[in-house]
Amino acid sequence: MKVFKNSELDLTKGNLFWKMPVFVIPLMLTSVFQLLYTTIDLWTVSKFGGGSTSMAAIGTNTALINLIIIVLVSLATGANVCISTAKGSGNKDRAQRILNTAMLIAMIGGVVVGIFGFFMARTFLEWMDTPASMIENAALYLKVYFIGVPLLMIYNFGTQILRALGDSKRPLYMLIISGIINVVFDFVFVYFLHMDVLGVALATVISEGVSATLTILWFIFSKTVFVNLNFRNIAIDKVAAKEIFRIGIPAGIQGLAFSIPNVIIQSSLYSISNTVIDGVTISQDEIVAGAAASAQVEGYIFHLLDAWAVGIISFTGQNLGAMNAKNIKKCYWYAVSWMMIAWVLCVIVCTIIPNQLLSIFIEDGEGIVAANALAAGRERMFLLLFTYWLDGWMDINGNYLRGMKQSTPPAILTLVGCTGTRILFLLTLFKMPYFHTIIWLYAAFPISWILVNLVYIPLLTVLQRKTLKPLEEVSFQ
Repeated sequence: MKVFKNSELDLTKGNLFWKMPVFVIPLMLTSVFQLLYTTIDLWTVSKFGGGSTSMAAIGTNTALINLIIIVLVSLATGANVCISTAKGSGNKDRAQRILNTAMLIAMIGGVVVGIFGFFMARTFLEWMDTPASMIENAALYLKVYFIGVPLLMIYNFGTQILRALGDSKRPLYMLIISGIINVVFDFVFVYFLHMDVLGVALATVISEGVSATLTILWFIFSKTVFVNLNFRNIAIDKVAAKEIFRIGIPAGIQGLAFSIPNVIIQSSLYSISNTVIDGVTISQDEIVAGAAASAQVEGYIFHLLDAWAVGIISFTGQNLGAMNAKNIKKCYWYAVSWMMIAWVLCVIVCTIIPNQLLSIFIEDGEGIVAANALAAGRERMFLLLFTYWLDGWMDINGNYLRGMKQSTPPAILTLVGCTGTRILFLLTLFKMPYFHTIIWLYAAFPISWILVNLVYIPLLTVLQRKTLKPLEEVSFQ
C-alpha cells in the first residue's frame, strides 16, 4: 500500500524553501487533528453531557494539561535532535542506540509521571483555586488523563524520532486512526452510556493507547525506516542517554518555565469575580467559559504557528549532521517566513467569524448566558490573536538554537523572560484594581514575548556564529 512507502525526507538537499511546507504541513495537521479531537470531546459533553458546566470543568484543566504535554514533548526534543544529527551524518549505529534509549526513557518516565499525577490531580486543581462548582468533574477528568500519560510519552517520543528522520506523515496517519477511535468512544460513553466527563476522559486514554501501539509496531515491523526497534536489544546506552538529557532536560525546563505562569494565569482568572463589557456585567462562570472557549480557538492558532518551530529542529539537526552551515541559516528564515504567512491567514479567519468560532464551545447553561461568555471570550481571543506572531517567532528562535544543540540558553531565557516577567506582573500590578481585568491579565503574554525576542536577537547572532563557524571552515577547506 502507498501509505506504507518510505516517507522519510532528506532535509539537507533540494529546494528547502518548498521542502519545508511539505515536511511541516503534515506535522501541522497532526497538531490540528489532535486539537480537533479535543474539541469534539468538549462539544460532546456540551451537547450530550452536562452542558457548558462540564465543558468548563474540562477547560479548567487546559493550562495544566498543556503544561504536561509541553514538558513531555520538550523532553522528547532531545531524542529528535540526536537522531536528526545522526541521520544527517549517516551514522545508523548511533541512531539505533538513541532510538532504544529514548523509547525506554519514555516508558519509564511515563509510568512515574502518571502515578504521581494521578494521586496529585485534585491537589493541583486546588492549588489553582478551581471553582467549587467544577472541581469534582475537573479532578475526575485529570485523574483519568494521568493514567494515559505513559501512552502519551511513547507516542510523543516516537513521533519526535520519526520527524527527526524526516518523516512527518507517519505520525499524522497514526493520529487519524486513533482520533477516529476517540470520536467513536466519545459518543458511545457520553451519548449512549451517559458518562459525561468520565466518558471523554476514557475515550482519550483509549485513543492514546492506540497511537502508542501503532508507533511501537511501526518501529518493530517496518523495513523502510533508518532504524528499527527490537525489544530483545533494548537498553539504555549511557552516551545516548547523556546526549538526550543534555538537550532534553533544558528543553523540558523551558517547557515547564513557559507553562507554569500559564497555570498561574488560569488560576488568577478565578480571582476576577465579574467584569463589565459593553455595559453588561459578566459573571465569573461566564468569564471562565469564555476563556475556555477562546483557549480552544487559540490552540489551533498556536499549533499552526508552532509547527514551523517544531519543524526547524529537524531541518537544523540534519544539516548540522551533514555539516551544511549555509542550509542551516537559510532554514531559519524560511521557517520565519512561513510562520508569518500562517499567522496572517489565522488573523483573517478569526476576524471575520469570531462569534461562530467561539460558539462551537459556548451555549446557555446553568449560570452561563452564552452572549456574555462570548463577549469575555472575544476580549481574550483578539488580544492574543494579533500578537501571536511574536510567540511563533520566539519558538522558532528557541528551537533553532536547540537544533544546533544549544539547548540551555533558550531554557534560561524563557525562565527569566517568560516565567519571571509574568509572575512578577501577577504579584504586583495585577493586584491593583486598574490592572485587575481580563485584558491586563492576558496582556502578560505578549509583553513577555516582546521582551524575550529582543534578547534573542543578539543571542542568536553570537551562538549561531559560535556553532556554525567550525562548519564553515571545514566547508571552505
